[in-house]
Amino acid sequence: MISTLELPLHAGTINWKLKNFYGACMNLDNVVLDAARPLTNIISELGGWHILRDWSEVDFDGMKVLTVLQVQYGVNPFFKVHVEPDPHVPEKNCIRISPAGLGLPDRNYYYRDDRILTAYMDYIRDVVISLSSTRNKAAKFGRDIFNYEKRIAEITPDLANLQNPITTYNAVSLAELKLTTSTIPFHDILQALYPKVSISENTEVIVTSQEYLSELAQIISSTDRHTMNGYLIWCLVREYLPFLSEVYTSALDSFNNELFGISKSNKRWEVCVKWVREFMSLATEFHLEKIFPIAEATKQSLNETFRTILEVIKKKLDTFGQSVLLKDQLAAKLNTLSLQIGLPSSAKNLTYLKEYYNPLIVFKMNLFDSIKSSIPLTRKVDERLLMNSLPQGVLIKELLKDVPKVRYIPSENAIIIPRALVMEPFVEDGYPRPVIYGRLGTEIASAILSAILPYGSLWTADKKILSPFHTIVAESLKSVQSNVQCISTYLSQNVDPLFAPQKEVALSAFVELFAVKVANEALLSGSNNHVHYSGLEQYEDSALYFLTYAQTRCSESTKQYQLYQSSLYFMLESKDLLEMAWTNLAEFRQAFDCASSESSKCFEVVPK
Repeated sequence: MISTLELPLHAGTINWKLKNFYGACMNLDNVVLDAARPLTNIISELGGWHILRDWSEVDFDGMKVLTVLQVQYGVNPFFKVHVEPDPHVPEKNCIRISPAGLGLPDRNYYYRDDRILTAYMDYIRDVVISLSSTRNKAAKFGRDIFNYEKRIAEITPDLANLQNPITTYNAVSLAELKLTTSTIPFHDILQALYPKVSISENTEVIVTSQEYLSELAQIISSTDRHTMNGYLIWCLVREYLPFLSEVYTSALDSFNNELFGISKSNKRWEVCVKWVREFMSLATEFHLEKIFPIAEATKQSLNETFRTILEVIKKKLDTFGQSVLLKDQLAAKLNTLSLQIGLPSSAKNLTYLKEYYNPLIVFKMNLFDSIKSSIPLTRKVDERLLMNSLPQGVLIKELLKDVPKVRYIPSENAIIIPRALVMEPFVEDGYPRPVIYGRLGTEIASAILSAILPYGSLWTADKKILSPFHTIVAESLKSVQSNVQCISTYLSQNVDPLFAPQKEVALSAFVELFAVKVANEALLSGSNNHVHYSGLEQYEDSALYFLTYAQTRCSESTKQYQLYQSSLYFMLESKDLLEMAWTNLAEFRQAFDCASSESSKCFEVVPK
């Protein structure tokens, strides 16, 4: 894409920024020449780091350093401040404060007795050694940081407990928050993050966990300056380490090898493409959509697929056995559900793009400073969301997430399909309908089901979350209880012990099974004239559909990555999902004229 940008490239234009961001990343000579200097300069500006022996305990102000890290460098020790849709006021956004600050992916990693913990402490040690500390001191520092982070992990809520949007909605004013967190300068941080927003003691924020922040304040108040300095600067170092040369990133590569089972690092151009997409994602999508526009025939096909699946799901509402009140709410959501394919029209406007990227300064041949410059851009986008001056900003943020995925957005009551998923090899004009349904139909069905099953079912058609005292909240959560219990039993008997909560994994698997069933029914309901495709004459529509679905679930992953996926996203390994679909969906086996298996445990796991 970079090579196709129109010439000449005028300094400061979007094209110039894209090309020079990528060029700065590819210029390894400058990255090597700079060594660790860009990072150590920041450390010096923050008053030094005790492990490098350039720190004054007397002059250290931990909360001032915390504020600078959060505001100027986008680093999130202890907690993260971000902007998201207000769950009680549609079309309005709010500030949320969530737990953060751990170096491992999830709190539960800190309680595992395996090589990952040792690898993490070795990683800290090796990074500190590369920055000129002695080995013995660096090893002790690694253990100290791990133990301090474990204290934070002990008070961090389980991810499973954060799935419910009602229990994680805790609206408090900054004045109220200060009563239990007086040691944390929330007002100063928010005012510095969003200077154009009027921040006062009466400003209301959403707190994911009040208990976490209260206990965090106690940890902070009991932390000595030495430990606080070590932890805060380590948070900075681990955030910016990837942008240094290989001398410093080799420790990160070794750690990722243990964490994800990755034995080989990406090539430099792959890394640079990833960073361009991460830090200039909207500009990248804008240009890719110009070069590879989504065909109208593709849009029509996907809209038809969406409508057909939606109608099948609407008819299934009567089979759930819920109250009239809950059915009416879910029906209202489905009746107003919309579909967004690729970027909305407003984001395809060059004026919109220029205004969006105006805060970003790209430094020619200087990767590190260009990365630092992306922080003001992130702040500005959030500030504009707070001021409601970024049209369709929520949709755009969702469409630009790292991993392209069909997903349901509760605050918009919309299904989004990123552009990357409607291009080759996923979709191509002329693909048989069963193939489209097997690849994207199941994903669309899963996203629609997420709107009416926990926890998306707790959002209403008018884009608000229900009151915790509403009569249908408990009923909504119980609506799939027997199904989830059935799958939990199946998992305990057929799948290796799970690291993640079995109930959440079972719910995720239930949505997938239901989606596979629904998409197949939609395919058959929309088939007018059956067509045998060249080279695939032996396959009827259902067989070709299930064959295509199976191909999407035939990937292999390392044990470490399986652990990561199940811990953070409650996902089963692909082959386990495929085996479960085969075992529990009779139509899957029937499509290939296979007899029912006596070992099947959940024939009725999916409502008819």
